[in-house]
Amino acid sequence: MDAYLAGLLYGDGTMNHGKNRAFAVWIDQCNRNKEIAEEASKKFREMELRVYQYGFLDKTRSLVYSKNLYKEFEILRENPVEFFDNLQDKDKWDFISGFFDAEGTVTDRIVIYNSHLKLLEAISEFLSKQGLTCKIYRFGKIFGVQIYRTKSIEIFRKSVRGIKIRKPILRS
Repeated sequence: MDAYLAGLLYGDGTMNHGKNRAFAVWIDQCNRNKEIAEEASKKFREMELRVYQYGFLDKTRSLVYSKNLYKEFEILRENPVEFFDNLQDKDKWDFISGFFDAEGTVTDRIVIYNSHLKLLEAISEFLSKQGLTCKIYRFGKIFGVQIYRTKSIEIFRKSVRGIKIRKPILRS
């Protein structure tokens, strides 16, 4: 599976094996992040999958039916840390790009939120080895890797190829 798509799906993806025996995998994004759903559709098409992209309420859904992708996503969900640790450095950046598009925010700092502390620790360790200063904080029931030093934000912005990071940083 493409590393960007893996990060995006782990953060925001859904899977379902329905009564009709179809293996569905999809991602929903609010319309202001429609480009992220479009990027998922592009990645699905690169896998030669038929994509169903449609809007509902204030969201855009990118959906595919694929038993193989469903099984890969199932393995990823069972052990995301192992998946991440086995990636090459370039692919780790791609995974972080997708994961950030799913779970990240940009203000005067960069934060990637998730409830899987071990995965955030693996990401934080990788970022530290790349010269970024980051810290994991707890926000209620979830955790966040925060990048707040200007130099670290610059490195992150240059290394991550996701959609959200291309948007300007909002200063508070």
